[in-house]
Amino acid sequence: MAEIEIDASDLIRGAEDAADAVLRGIIRGMDKSLTTIKRDAVLLCPVDTGRLRQSMTKSLTVTSDEAEGVVGTNTEYAPYVEFGTGLRGAASNPTYDGEVVQHSPGWKGQTAQPFLRPAFYNNQDRVNDNIAKAVGDELSKMK
Repeated sequence: MAEIEIDASDLIRGAEDAADAVLRGIIRGMDKSLTTIKRDAVLLCPVDTGRLRQSMTKSLTVTSDEAEGVVGTNTEYAPYVEFGTGLRGAASNPTYDGEVVQHSPGWKGQTAQPFLRPAFYNNQDRVNDNIAKAVGDELSKMK
């Protein structure tokens, strides 16, 4: 009977290096995408006092099995600007697939002036491209 021995340590090390490269690429691509989305949200944001525009932030949280990016603002009135209020808000607010937005009936309210959702949805292709390019760049650096 013939015996075959295989040392898979190099293969395992290579797979681990590739996984690390993919994660680095995802992080780089997401960070670049968050910067783009934030920039567009700032440009789309209506300006009264400038507080809303100046409050825009981005954050990227990475754990061992996921990465989550957030672009947003902590101003208390941001949802009213984004979605509008009352009847004017209902009439002027574009909705995206799967969204349900409710407005107060019988109140004129204010017109929606979306800035966060359009910044996100208008950049979906760019987000995918940024991540794919960054992952490819990281993988191409491997020996």
